[in-house]
Order: sequence, then C-alpha cells, then structure tokens
Amino acid sequence: MRSRRRTSALPYLFVAPTVGLTVAFSLVPLGMLGYRSLQHGGVFGNSLRFVGLRNYREMLAEGGGHALRVTAVYTTGFVVLTMLAGITVALLLNSRTPGVRRLRAPFIVPLVVPAVATALIWGNLFAPRFGLVNRLLSAAGLPEADFLSAPGPALAMVVLFGTWQFFGQNVILYLAALKALPVDVVEAAAVDGAGAWARFRHVQWPMLRRNTLLILVVTTLTGLQTFTQIYVLTSGGPSGATQTALYYVYDQGFRKFDTGRADAMGMVLFLLSLAVTLLQIVMLGRRERHA
Repeated sequence: MRSRRRTSALPYLFVAPTVGLTVAFSLVPLGMLGYRSLQHGGVFGNSLRFVGLRNYREMLAEGGGHALRVTAVYTTGFVVLTMLAGITVALLLNSRTPGVRRLRAPFIVPLVVPAVATALIWGNLFAPRFGLVNRLLSAAGLPEADFLSAPGPALAMVVLFGTWQFFGQNVILYLAALKALPVDVVEAAAVDGAGAWARFRHVQWPMLRRNTLLILVVTTLTGLQTFTQIYVLTSGGPSGATQTALYYVYDQGFRKFDTGRADAMGMVLFLLSLAVTLLQIVMLGRRERHA
C-alpha cells in the first residue's frame, strides 16, 4: 500500500514546482489585480478604499473606451496581415523552387533582434526629413510625408511594423505544420492533375485548419498585448490614435499614477485574452467532434 501511494504521489511531486511558480507569479498577481481594480488608493497600496466598479466606469469614460477601440483595430489589422504573410511565405519556403531555402533566415531576424532596436530603426526609416523613405520620395519628385504625425498613417505604420516584426513567428509555425502533412496525399493530388492552388485549397488547407486556429489564437494574443512599438514610435499619439489598452495601462499607472484605472484596464485586457483562449478551446472541441 505504501509503495502504491508513493508511486501515485510521484507525478504530483514532479509538477509541484511548476504549479507553485504558476500560483506565485500568475494567480496571486491576478487576484491582486482584481482586488486593486475595485479599490482607490496610493501606488504602493496604502490607504486603499473600496469603490466598486467606479474605476471601470471612469476608465471607459476617460480614454479607456477609445484605447479598446484602437486595440480592436490594431489587433484586426495585425492578425490579418500577419496570418496572410505567414502562410504565404511558409508555402513559398515549402516549395521546391531552387534557392528558396536560403531565404529562411531573413524572416527570423526580426524575432531575435530586440524590439526596441527594430522600432528605432523603423522610426528612422520613416522620419519626416532625414528618413530613407522620404529621401526616396524626394528623389522621385514626390512630396514628403510625415507618417507618424497624422492619426491614420501613424496607426497604419504601427500595424505594418508589428506585422514585419512578428510574421516570422507564423512562418515558422506554418512551415512546421506543412512539413508534418502526409506527403503521399499531396503528391497523389498532383498526380491527379491538381495545380498548386487546387492542392492548397482542397488538400493542404483542410489539414491545416487545426494549426491555423492555434496560430490565430497566438497571433491575437500577441496583438492584444502590443506595447513596445507604440512606446518607441508614437508614445500613443498623435491625439491618442495609437494608444492601445496596454499602453493605456502604462500611461495611467506609471505616468499619471492612477492605479485604479490602470488595474481596471488590466483586468479588462485579461478577460479579453481569456475569452479568446476559451473560444479556441470551444472551436477545437467542436472540430474534434465533427472530425
């Protein structure tokens, strides 16, 4: 009996450190975030006073609602462009085109270079007067543009930068999924006369749907949590056009020292991320039942 108990307890001992770290560094801070979002007080937790949902109402009325809309626009554009670029480049790298394998490294570089460094480079490229892009426009006889000073172009530039920075991640995931597909099925479709587009649409894409759903969730969570490129390129401007939810948390908590609103937005952002994850689980479950 004792040996059986020791054997049954052994797996729990192996996972105990991971569970302990998760509780200490994830669940406990999350509980503190939820508690602080219902309180009003100092930055260091002194003189807290329960105010209920007032922080949430003030957050939504004082810029938080706008930040959530900007986050929705940014995340939508980021997800669409990153997913399309990822699957397109992965299909290209998976093809038998001569010399295409040598192009794998450039798509990985943005992932390994620090985000601050790449954001500074991107900002210098599109700088108003001395940037490379404006110099090329001047050389071509076209008017120069200030890409980061107008609301629409600034948001578009941030989306494009985020896409360039993270689409290599989707390339890796899609390429791994393509390599795992059964080769005989794809080759049988080619023998039957199916072209490249027909093979992708009717053979490869149906088998990639599960992977696509997982990649979609990862990409969406990345878009919801964007911060570095906005902090370096635009600082949430101009006129709040690029102020996403996470930048709102930083602005309220570390610049205006309104921790109540910052905690409220942090809780909303967590719930949005949780909703995306639960949606993924539900969709995967339905697909498994219908498979």
